[in-house]
Amino acid sequence: MGVDGEGNPQVDFEGNTAGPLSARTIIPMSPKVLADATARRPGAVLLFEQDDLSRPVLIGLLQPASTSPLVEALLSGAADSESALDAHVDGRRVVLEGKEEVVLRCGEATITLRRNGKVVIRGVQVETHATGTNRIKGASVKVN
Repeated sequence: MGVDGEGNPQVDFEGNTAGPLSARTIIPMSPKVLADATARRPGAVLLFEQDDLSRPVLIGLLQPASTSPLVEALLSGAADSESALDAHVDGRRVVLEGKEEVVLRCGEATITLRRNGKVVIRGVQVETHATGTNRIKGASVKVN
């Protein structure tokens, strides 16, 4: 995997005697992604137009297996997109960071963390512990 003078991806593959070939892509690849791929040299997933080995089409880059896909997706900038992100995380600790707000939702319960430091917790039953002021709003409140 490399980049030509115009910033387009170039690929080489086993059995190719012509040297690196410019490849078309079916996925958007930013200059940062291409530079990273050139440095890391991951495997590339290729198809060939009309089975012509001189016309490669780059359809993806192989990624190493991860034990924390959500954290890596956030660090790689995937969190900047407006699309939903699903991940299964098996690590002992996960750090999530949002620019404006982070919302955790499960059934009828939500926890919202806002940039200004405000935390909003909503649920059918809520138990809280605080080192500072603890304001509780609800139909009924039991303390201790």
